Amino acid sequence: MRVLCSEAVQDPTKVEATVRAQAAERQKKHLKANAERQLTKEQRSAKKIAKLTEDTSQGVHVAVFRIDNLSNPQHKYKVETNATQFLFTGLMLLSKDNNIVIIEGGPKGLRKFKRLMMVRIKWNEDVRNRKNQEDDKRPKNQCKLIWEGTRKTRYFSKFTTKLITGDPSTAKEFLAKYNCQNFWDLAVCENIVSEDV
Repeated sequence: MRVLCSEAVQDPTKVEATVRAQAAERQKKHLKANAERQLTKEQRSAKKIAKLTEDTSQGVHVAVFRIDNLSNPQHKYKVETNATQFLFTGLMLLSKDNNIVIIEGGPKGLRKFKRLMMVRIKWNEDVRNRKNQEDDKRPKNQCKLIWEGTRKTRYFSKFTTKLITGDPSTAKEFLAKYNCQNFWDLAVCENIVSEDV
């Protein structure tokens, strides 16, 4: 409008209408360009999956966690949900004495998952026993990282949960199917060491 000073003096209404029309046209052009660039629903989901999928051609990063008590359904849900959201493969093995979580994936996602397991989840929180005042008598629940390393291939094809009832040797036999029974031995040794201390 300032550029058209001489015309604005002669017919200010006409100049103002012209300026407003030009601004509206620029806005319309801008919105049209944004709409053309916008991804479709399929493209958005493919982009999100590509962002989460990490290159594991050099090796798969593996972490094994041992949790004293994994009876709280909120904790199970958080572990399962985050493992599937990060596109991890692995296993959550639930038994009476030992609960282990084996995670396989890329380094970036594994770093975030370790933070979830070690820092963000409050393992001593139990929703069902909040009313009971016997919380001081219960043993402390904790999560420990018992092994972390890399491997050429994956043990598992997807993330699953397995409940082992009865004899603890059944858990070792189950893990032997995937050729990772040594993780059960590590969890048992870690359990014995923590009981001695």
